[in-house]
Amino acid sequence: MPKSTFYNLNDEKREKIEKALRNEFSKNIFEKTSISNIIEEAQIPRGSFYQYFEDKEDALQHIIKSFLAKEKAEIKELLIKNKGNIFVTTLDLYSYFVDKSYDETEKRLFQNIMNKLRNENVNIFDSIKLKRFKTLKDKDENNCYINTDFLNIDNEDDIVYILRILTCVLRTEVIDVMHGKVSKEVRKRGIV
Repeated sequence: MPKSTFYNLNDEKREKIEKALRNEFSKNIFEKTSISNIIEEAQIPRGSFYQYFEDKEDALQHIIKSFLAKEKAEIKELLIKNKGNIFVTTLDLYSYFVDKSYDETEKRLFQNIMNKLRNENVNIFDSIKLKRFKTLKDKDENNCYINTDFLNIDNEDDIVYILRILTCVLRTEVIDVMHGKVSKEVRKRGIV
């Protein structure tokens, strides 16, 4: 993860560097990314890059962590909106990713991040807590929850399997859209 010197930068400079990282990682797969392109776009000396990051793997991990944090925040908002219904939330999350695929830079960044994470089997639902709740006021403001009241499960371990299945299905469908295997319009119509 970035060194403390990166977090001590003013917001404008840090955002400029993050934008340069996102642009470079969206243009190329990891092996073909160039620190030279990053420092040129960010307008920083090469030595400064190494004051902020150990190497380009460290910089990519920062972008991946930021990406996953943004997606998890979206899941939380959708779960709250959908009163903990994980199936409706998954459909809404799919729509969210389809909409993101219309932005070419976001699409390429997503593709490259997914390629990097492919073998790590990341579960985007891993930060979600389980709790039975009747109204949104019962939720903890720091967490989001899955409403298990309408699920036919024997124990809380069952929800882990459901989430794994939903994650796999969502990942596959979104990757198909992002790689153009099926048009976004067809996919969008199929879930609305």
